[in-house]
Amino acid sequence: MDPLALLPFALAASGGCIGPLTASQLVSAGTTLLQRSAPLVRALAGRRSGILLPNGPSWLLALAASDGRAAVVLDPAESDAHLAAQCHTLAVGAVFTTSDLASRLAGAVPLVLLDDAPAAARLVLADREQFIDLGNHYGLDLVGDTAAEGADEPCLRFAHHETAFTHRVLLAAARTAMATHAYTPVDRTLVMSPLATPSAVVYGVAAPLLAGGWLHLPEHVTTASCRARIEGDDVTLLVGTAPALDDLARDINARPLVQSALKRVISVADDSRGVSATVHHLSGCR
Repeated sequence: MDPLALLPFALAASGGCIGPLTASQLVSAGTTLLQRSAPLVRALAGRRSGILLPNGPSWLLALAASDGRAAVVLDPAESDAHLAAQCHTLAVGAVFTTSDLASRLAGAVPLVLLDDAPAAARLVLADREQFIDLGNHYGLDLVGDTAAEGADEPCLRFAHHETAFTHRVLLAAARTAMATHAYTPVDRTLVMSPLATPSAVVYGVAAPLLAGGWLHLPEHVTTASCRARIEGDDVTLLVGTAPALDDLARDINARPLVQSALKRVISVADDSRGVSATVHHLSGCR
């Protein structure tokens, strides 16, 4: 498979950032993780990867380390038994996660702990552990193509969806989102939605990064924390589910924003049936 046709490499070529880290750094770290862990490569051979992570930069690293195969997006809101069953049914060879979530899948599948990413990772197998130093991945010469059409191969598989979304479909959806909602390199996007649906991934990660913008993916989001970032971090674009945005709207209506650079608010579908979003009208948005 041509690596230039993979979603993570297209995002890495854009010059976008997730917090203080460039997309290129994160994708480089994911690539380095595979290069330095033969046991992980063996665990994933002929199988899918799993992603059980809160929002954050490590999400993109995990996608890159999935090496183009159909990564299964596991939702932390599901029960432990359901998560284990998904891993078994969908032939997941290893799951990228954190120490806080590792107990959810204890013993069910090899785990890659990304608590210290992008500096390091830890592979937890049934009989041993491996520390993987990713600290000098920054020198990796990473090449990508933002104009790549994308491979017609599975990229992400979401819960409650019978088929996987291909690299081609996700890149096309991201470009449509960029054109429809005018994502630009100067945008600072705040994501309120968990990355558990295709809409959240396309509008909250792929489109802003492909445009070369700055992205904030907070692990924990509340109305108060979202409001604080809008007022203090020059957020220009907000992505969230309708219920979360409605809560924020009520808060702003009761207490108007002191200052805001917010220009656009996008409400993403909160299911896994497809990729869709609508413009959300929020007081204080210019």
